[in-house]
Amino acid sequence: MLKMRIARAPLLDEENKTILDEYNRLASARIPLNEFVHWVTNSPEGAAWHAILETDEGTIVGHTSVFPLRAGYGGAGLIPAKSEYSFLHEDFRKEKIRGQETAGRPAFITLLDRLFQHCHEQGWGPIFASTNEKNQVFTRKVGLRPLEFPLSECLLILKPVNAAKATPNLNKWQRMALFASGVAQGAIWPIMTEWFESSNGIRKTPAGREGVKAGEKLFSFFEDADSLRWRYLDGQYVRFGISESPEDYLIAKRGSASRYMRVCQWRLRSPKATMPILAALTREARADGAMGVRWAVYDGEPHAEELVRQMRRAGMLCARRTRIMMVHKKEDKFLEPSLWWLNDSLFSFDP
Repeated sequence: MLKMRIARAPLLDEENKTILDEYNRLASARIPLNEFVHWVTNSPEGAAWHAILETDEGTIVGHTSVFPLRAGYGGAGLIPAKSEYSFLHEDFRKEKIRGQETAGRPAFITLLDRLFQHCHEQGWGPIFASTNEKNQVFTRKVGLRPLEFPLSECLLILKPVNAAKATPNLNKWQRMALFASGVAQGAIWPIMTEWFESSNGIRKTPAGREGVKAGEKLFSFFEDADSLRWRYLDGQYVRFGISESPEDYLIAKRGSASRYMRVCQWRLRSPKATMPILAALTREARADGAMGVRWAVYDGEPHAEELVRQMRRAGMLCARRTRIMMVHKKEDKFLEPSLWWLNDSLFSFDP
């Protein structure tokens, strides 16, 4: 029999370590303890709430958390919240929760549902989550409903062999095509970066040094200085500004030999900046020894079609896909994609 409790971060050090160790094991993740504590503790809107399942001996075997975000344009009075770090140890998936022995649903569904209810009682919402297709049926049982966001995933490949091996969700022929594309890109982009090096007006700045101009949709995130500093950890991200357009910027997660440099958030009022920005990204990715550059352009972004068109012309590999975000049905008035300014900043809380 399991016990359930709701707790506010910060937890005890040993509880944080137990939760993270088990999450990393089950999710095949590599999140350091200090970063986990940072995400669930230091949001400008306050610490996360946790729901925990434990044995009578006090061993933590299940967990989920929800941390609050600060909404941007028009979002005053709302506290959107993101579900993260969920797991249930495989040995306890058929166990019941004490006091709810007759419940007809699994213990983990009860855990999620109770935490969501608690967060709604705190005035948080909309509550949302990102999950893979396999888990969407599962998350629907706690009232989460899907929102679809079409996008173009564009790749610039600097290490063709690494990219062909490490890029997920590809079949054999797609990996071969990725390798061939990377070889071609490797011949073109060193010349492109030299061409734009002296005239692009691109400068690097600390990601959280100052806030950025707010978006024009109800839910846009990480725009005030406090949120930027919380979201973009020092040393892990690079931010580019454009001398001729001070309000424009781009923030990217640094890459490695097994990871792409990943564009997380940006505002470009004119697609004319696309090539200089790409050249700056490529130089930075090469300096990091990154596998390449990854830029997901969501259809709701200004100039999205032109951005993708320019990247295709520059030889980047661009594929259509759909990002699915799950939003709690209690806030069904927010189940409308046009209300959200989406980019990869919401989906890359990883080391």
